[in-house]
This record gives sequence, structure tokens and C-alpha cells, in this order.
Amino acid sequence: MKALRLILVLFCLATFVACNDSKSKSLEKIEKLEKQLLDANGNPKDEMSAYNLQVEYDDFATRFPDDPKSPDFLYKTATISINLNWGESAVKVLEKFQQMYPNDKRAPEALFFLGFVYDNQINDDNKAGTYYNDFLKKYPKHVLAKDVEASIRNLGKTDEELIREFERMNSDSGRKDSAS
Repeated sequence: MKALRLILVLFCLATFVACNDSKSKSLEKIEKLEKQLLDANGNPKDEMSAYNLQVEYDDFATRFPDDPKSPDFLYKTATISINLNWGESAVKVLEKFQQMYPNDKRAPEALFFLGFVYDNQINDDNKAGTYYNDFLKKYPKHVLAKDVEASIRNLGKTDEELIREFERMNSDSGRKDSAS
């Protein structure tokens, strides 16, 4: 019986050491990739580099969801996807972020970005509207709330319609200024 306990303790210890070694190796690989693949502004130098870094970020967050770096890595993955106009990838990562870290300080921005990506990259006004409205329900006093309201008002409008509205607003404010 004592031998069985000893074997069990040794197995648990070996597993713990292996997991920590695996985590350390993953972090080293991410750090190395970040140094090699990111420019001075933190943006990937090319799309293949971005993809490789995203894979490592996502793998780490999946294997070590309770590590404090995991939300950061998922958020960075989403940011890279958004900046490279990889809408479907951004949606998957942002939804994963929302599911895994609903109380993270960046959860409001992640929800906003879901609406933004559907609005501006995937061009699905219905889903964009759903996410924007969810944002306003959950975070009505957030600093982005006014931007979300404006985005909802502009859903479905063409660039030409938006330009005409902007010009009309400018000419209306010009008339008000000259009347003063």
C-alpha cells in the first residue's frame, strides 16, 4: 500500500514538473517569436509571422487557461487578426476570449470588436447590430458606448451615404456659426 502511494506521489510530481517545463518552453518560444516577428510598434512583420505567433498564443491560452498571461495572449491574437483584416479569425478568438474571460478588464472592448469586425470586415449588419446592442445592454456607461450608438445608426449605410451625412452636418454647423 505504501509503495502504491509512493508511486502515485512520484507520478503527480513528474506530471507537475513536466507541465511547468512545457509552460516554460511555450513562453520561451512566444518570447522568441515576438522578438523575431514583431516590428518596433508590436505589429507582425508579415502575415506568416502573424499566423505563427497567433498559433503559439492560442495554444498557450488553451493549455494554460488559468495562467495570467493567457487572456493577454488571446487578446493579442484578436488584435493581430483585426489589424490584418482576418475577420473570421478575429471573431473566433474574440468569442473564445468572451467565453473564457468574461470578467477581464478588456471584455467590453472584445465585445465591441465583435460588432466592429462583423460591421467592417465581414459585412454582416445583423450580427454587428446584435453585438453592438449586447454591448450597450452590458456596458451602457462605457467610454465606447457613444461610438457603439453611432455605429448602430450607421449600419447598412454606404460610404457615399455617410459622406453626404457628414457634409450635411458640417454645412449645418457652418450655418449655425455664421448666424452667431
